[in-house]
Amino acid sequence: MTALRPRLLVPLVLLLGVLASMGLLFVKGHRIGQGLLHPPHVPVTRPSATPELDAMRDVAFTNTDGLTLRGWYVPSNNRAAVVLVHGFADNRAQLLFEARALARAGYGVLLFDLRAHGESGGDRVTWGDRERRDVTAALDFVAARPDVDPARLGLFGFSMGGTTALLVAEHDARVKAVAAAGAYPALEADVYSGYGKWGALSAEPVLWTLRRAGVDVDAVRPIDGMCQLKGRPLLLVNGDVDPDAPAKLQASLFRAACEPKTLWVVEGAGHGEYARVAPEEYARRLREHFDRALLGAG
Repeated sequence: MTALRPRLLVPLVLLLGVLASMGLLFVKGHRIGQGLLHPPHVPVTRPSATPELDAMRDVAFTNTDGLTLRGWYVPSNNRAAVVLVHGFADNRAQLLFEARALARAGYGVLLFDLRAHGESGGDRVTWGDRERRDVTAALDFVAARPDVDPARLGLFGFSMGGTTALLVAEHDARVKAVAAAGAYPALEADVYSGYGKWGALSAEPVLWTLRRAGVDVDAVRPIDGMCQLKGRPLLLVNGDVDPDAPAKLQASLFRAACEPKTLWVVEGAGHGEYARVAPEEYARRLREHFDRALLGAG
């Protein structure tokens, strides 16, 4: 028996090492998952006055979960309106460039804080799952405005907001045009892309944490329903050096979509840097996209 011990000791040590490494990866993944559910709070800062936003007012509305969502609304001058949906760990002020570009063209614009962001209620982020209810409530609010024709509603979202916007637009026919920047085709794929250095060993603990918190990971897959837009125009925007929404993921969304669709890859832009790299073209593309669908402009 004594002679066998060295022969058994090596595989035992290796096994213990593997188990320890797996345990560390699980703990790290769980910690990452908790951070994705409860990001640092970013306070809302009201923008300085500009002609486009002179009429902007504070608004609040409630979603079907009973959460109060707070935002800013710029009334419409052309009977059309666009709802803007910000990204993870930020707030409505993230999309002020887009708001100014659209308000300048006469659109009504709603910027609002998703649940667990900014000044809105809620205690956790669900990465597009329950945020769908927030966006639907935002559309309800805008559709009821006296300055807006409810047949002329558009939707724009960035990153997590872009993915959520796509999910809502696929099933809500009120959305006559949708634009998404830096969106991901599926939450599971996004987690693997961002945290899958060691494959399932590092990605699955993150997904397990999200699922355990009640996030329906499998429901956050806009790529499965891209053709459900059924002729409503789609604009996808992505940076070619975006580490958070790699071009290959955005390209898969574009391939899955039906016409009419447009993909604009902004050279030299990272995540959310489209206005910094190409401000005039970005503003023009947004206006033209919504003009064609909501105003009938060619």
